[in-house]
Amino acid sequence: MTELEIPVRFYRDFPEAYDYGFETLKLELEYSTFLLVDVDWDWIEPVHTISQEYIAPALAAARQAGMLVTYVHNDLRLLADAGGQISEFWTKTKNMAGMLQWQLKNAAWQPQYMECLRPLPNERNFPKWIWSGFRDTFLDHYFRSLEIKNLFTVGYSQRACLHYTLAEAMSLNYRVILLRDCSYAQEMPDTELPGSPDYGWVNRVTLRNIEHLIGYTTTSPEFINALQQAKR
Repeated sequence: MTELEIPVRFYRDFPEAYDYGFETLKLELEYSTFLLVDVDWDWIEPVHTISQEYIAPALAAARQAGMLVTYVHNDLRLLADAGGQISEFWTKTKNMAGMLQWQLKNAAWQPQYMECLRPLPNERNFPKWIWSGFRDTFLDHYFRSLEIKNLFTVGYSQRACLHYTLAEAMSLNYRVILLRDCSYAQEMPDTELPGSPDYGWVNRVTLRNIEHLIGYTTTSPEFINALQQAKR
């Protein structure tokens, strides 16, 4: 077995210690996967930076070390039927009626990736119907068949798909380690304005929620270093 020593952070949510905790976990590489959640969209600038400067180097290091790499992505064709709550509610809150119907009618649609994040032919890429990569998919079956216990995770949507996937992973007894510099929560117009009292609020709250309820976090440099220093 190959042992990784990975420094992690978490948030202690009790009166004696409202603060971050830190420790080093010792985990077997063979029981771990690098899980990419919904990294198949790139229409806002922060995603380009995160992908190229943080996710891509971590992905390359995971592949180089022989870690299992797994993807999940949304396939809105699975939920875009008229009359469903996704169509009804997202049409009002996200103005997505056109996108939902376009994907529903486009049988040739495939997720599109930046070149630096494109899945390799031997890497599984599971379609999911909405937020969680585990809900009504074979992801859990796949991981259990390979005795996977540890999920090193990255993804763009801390407030939706990434959050729900990690929360369900924890409920299924997987150890979650989010690479926090490889994740992002899209801000709202009133929380993305520098100088605003709420500036960056969405990212702060979603990350804090993960770190005190769902799992550990680390960084891409720490992850890469742990792989390079792994003990066989």
